[in-house]
Amino acid sequence: MIGELLLVLQAGFPTVGDTIWVRRTVAPPPGRAVRPAEWAPTDEVEVLGRARVTLRGDSVEVAYPVTLWAPGPHVVQVPGPLLVGADGHLDSLPPMAVTLTATSVLPGGLHDSLKPQPATATVATHEHRLAPLLALWALAALVLVPAHLWWRRRGPAPAVAPIGPASPPELPVVRWAEAGEARTVVGATVDRLRGLIAARVPEGGTELDTDACLAALARSRPEWPIGELGDLLRALDEARFAHGPDIDALGMHRWAGELEARLADPVRS
Repeated sequence: MIGELLLVLQAGFPTVGDTIWVRRTVAPPPGRAVRPAEWAPTDEVEVLGRARVTLRGDSVEVAYPVTLWAPGPHVVQVPGPLLVGADGHLDSLPPMAVTLTATSVLPGGLHDSLKPQPATATVATHEHRLAPLLALWALAALVLVPAHLWWRRRGPAPAVAPIGPASPPELPVVRWAEAGEARTVVGATVDRLRGLIAARVPEGGTELDTDACLAALARSRPEWPIGELGDLLRALDEARFAHGPDIDALGMHRWAGELEARLADPVRS
């Protein structure tokens, strides 16, 4: 087992607060993986992040980023890496003592300017008066009250007549059918068609079964194509509970779309 310890600085000689990389290189035995050990040094030495493991040929490098928060030398014990076997067996290498040194960020010599300074004089407070605030409120009232009265004299905004009932959203039936969800297409088609019928003929609501709905339509809308509508609704009911891949869900969906257009346009019916 070969091990060495190397200190790498970011730039120049380190000062307090600089990042120092403490690297240790080991040559693990065959079949062993190298993992960094947890390191919690003293308060004056802090680990800045997770250890970095780098493979270099037949050796492995474990690097810790640390910093010193006090000048002078600091003797620390760098933990040895962990050796993990294929069977989960765990070994650890012994720690290595290393001395980290950082210089002060303050310039050398006397620091007269850093001596405690005498207390400053008491800061005088200013008296606050309400006169400026009251004047501002009066000015705002003179401007906003006439503007508000003028705005109310304009009267309410004219109502905009609705253009017409919103069309139901388009369903992604092609994507459902290609995904093998033919019964989902059939169910969505039934819900959409019965919803349109209930919106135009309230007595033919969705709570009725197919035959009761057709009977209500025959009484209320005899001009509608009741026979064709009944054929489509019964075909959808059969397909909704059928088993097997031979369900023409897209064909029935297009048929329902044609009937919806005819129901919306009595002339075409």
